[in-house]
Amino acid sequence: MPADPILRHCLELLSWAGALREKGLPVGEHEAARLAGLIWPPEEAAAEALADPYLAATMLWRTLGQGFRGNPNHLRPRDQDGPRLASDLLTLLKLHLRIRRGLKGLVAWPEEGQSMAGLDGDGGWCDLCGQCCCHCGTVPTPPQGVDYPPWFYHALAGEALLHQPFCPFLFQALERPLFFCALHPIKPLACRRFDQTDCRRGRPGRGFPGRAGEAGVALPFPPHL
Repeated sequence: MPADPILRHCLELLSWAGALREKGLPVGEHEAARLAGLIWPPEEAAAEALADPYLAATMLWRTLGQGFRGNPNHLRPRDQDGPRLASDLLTLLKLHLRIRRGLKGLVAWPEEGQSMAGLDGDGGWCDLCGQCCCHCGTVPTPPQGVDYPPWFYHALAGEALLHQPFCPFLFQALERPLFFCALHPIKPLACRRFDQTDCRRGRPGRGFPGRAGEAGVALPFPPHL
């Protein structure tokens, strides 16, 4: 058990929320507020974000808590990493809420969260592991005819948190740890070009090799508004 209480409370919060979402269970805002209060002063944004049905809580635990598939600046935290972990986590939670609000009028996600049933379509090769989104940032060029809010470009480029463990636009499905892009219908061109060949090259054995689809995830996501 870490000696640093801040690190200990951060790991407790991450493992609690990540495990609940991995099992398809909701994160209670009351308990989230209690655990968050052990790390930060009264911080309503943290509890609100943790209880949000789209927060990639399981990926937060895997990357920030376990050092899994993140960049070299987010290895498994050590005792002296408590303040840094607390700061990074709060930044990501607040950014998630800002993204959720910024998506209104751009992509029509259900308010109650996205069921995994809506993420399973014919022709899709991607198994929604989310590992291709564990990067420090991407080239934020949108599709033709689309213009993101100005701050989206900075967030997509990884400038909201140096260095981010995964793209802040990564969302999680309700029932299982399946991950998808919040901007899927209008995601950046660099992400659209990532295809099954890239997936196999980066993570051999991932994806559905028998399902041919277009570059990206061929799934019935909500339309671009």
